[in-house]
Amino acid sequence: MAPLPPNSTPRFKCLYSNLSRQHDLQLRSSESPASIGTLIDAIFTAVTGAIAATTIDVVEFAPSGSDIFNPVTTGIEGNTYGISGHPNSDAATFWSVVGRTAGARRVRYYVFGMGGMGGDYRYVSGESGIADNFLAAFTLNAGDLQGIDGAVPVFKNYVNAGVNVHLQKALRP
Repeated sequence: MAPLPPNSTPRFKCLYSNLSRQHDLQLRSSESPASIGTLIDAIFTAVTGAIAATTIDVVEFAPSGSDIFNPVTTGIEGNTYGISGHPNSDAATFWSVVGRTAGARRVRYYVFGMGGMGGDYRYVSGESGIADNFLAAFTLNAGDLQGIDGAVPVFKNYVNAGVNVHLQKALRP
């Protein structure tokens, strides 16, 4: 399959901070900033019981064909989620959802600062209510999202958990 340019679809980048680190959640979508704000709010609300205290710093937008992101107003800037001093969270830990578009393009979304890894670095449906809610935030709003090919993704019925090696090394003394 031929690669597609990263800027082949419009993209929103949500910059959020937790545990003294800034992360970004990049979403491909042609929806309005307000709709994306609602989706991002649903994602972070779903993981409130499992994520360290998190603040939405800014949401940026880059139109199709552009690599320049500019701030947009979504209505969630400054919102906070999560638990201050969450005992199991770490800036390098993540939960992710995975899917594919009808064009067979892979879609993956990560949220960092999560607590818990599941029994085998994966939460299958029914194993964790918070992980189920996290997955539902994506699956129920999949029509608002796109893959790199512009098609709507279909998500797998599990949530992956893990540690980002780059962040793990950066956090070491």
